[in-house]
Amino acid sequence: MKRGNVGGDLRMSGRVRARPAVRPAAASDALDDGRKGVQSVDIAFSILRALESANRPLSLSELAACVEQQSSKVHHYIVSLLRNGMVAQNAAGHYDLGTFALQIGLSALNRLDAVEQSTQAITAFRDETGEAVFVAVWGNRGPTIIRYVEGSHPVTVEVRAGLVLPLLTSATGHVFLSWLPEAKWSSVADWEKELAARGNDHRMSAKAIQTIQRTTREQRLASIDGDLLPRIAAISAPVFGYDGALVCALTVLGWRGELALSPSGGLAQRLLATSTALSRALGFRE
Repeated sequence: MKRGNVGGDLRMSGRVRARPAVRPAAASDALDDGRKGVQSVDIAFSILRALESANRPLSLSELAACVEQQSSKVHHYIVSLLRNGMVAQNAAGHYDLGTFALQIGLSALNRLDAVEQSTQAITAFRDETGEAVFVAVWGNRGPTIIRYVEGSHPVTVEVRAGLVLPLLTSATGHVFLSWLPEAKWSSVADWEKELAARGNDHRMSAKAIQTIQRTTREQRLASIDGDLLPRIAAISAPVFGYDGALVCALTVLGWRGELALSPSGGLAQRLLATSTALSRALGFRE
């Protein structure tokens, strides 16, 4: 299997979707920016939020409990929401999101620009931390950089859009190794292990890969300290889409010994917060 530096096909997959349990979704859950709004609209949206958060259709009494309103009052809202296709009622009389709610969601997803939003996210991260950072997606040859912003601390290593990174020895690669299906990365891993074996390097056993996956998933972060390049350290975090699929990885890099690698440290937590916020912006819900 040959690998180049051009990122070709940038299709991505892998799932970590988990539906939340039903919880109260009162109108106060809505963003309160201090401006006067329409209370009835807020209540209607609290009903929709309750349905979105549930993992099944809800009865009228369950909906009323979720939004902390009387059943008779909630029923009046349900009538209008049914009429407009925002809510649907099944044969058992329970309620779920309707076809128009689905159309709105699909329209919003179609308008999302993951590349643009990730670029904005890493630019804001760089402005806040001063560190160099890039976005990588899964290409047909492996983890591929698509955006890079330089930090205020120069890192004299070639980093550019289209550069393909190793799967087994880079922090970015460890993110894809941990959240992509094995069918996606197995051929890349086999090729890299074959190259390493030619150089008498047998560190990447199946057990070693499992350890990388377990640690990365537990911390929701991957890091390397001179594994790829002797003087370079890096931390990488995953970004997920609305369906739980891994969309990309955000990776900060710097000099070994200077870049703070601790998962609980300020830099790693800032990167994790950035990736989490970007995942939410792309529709991901845990």
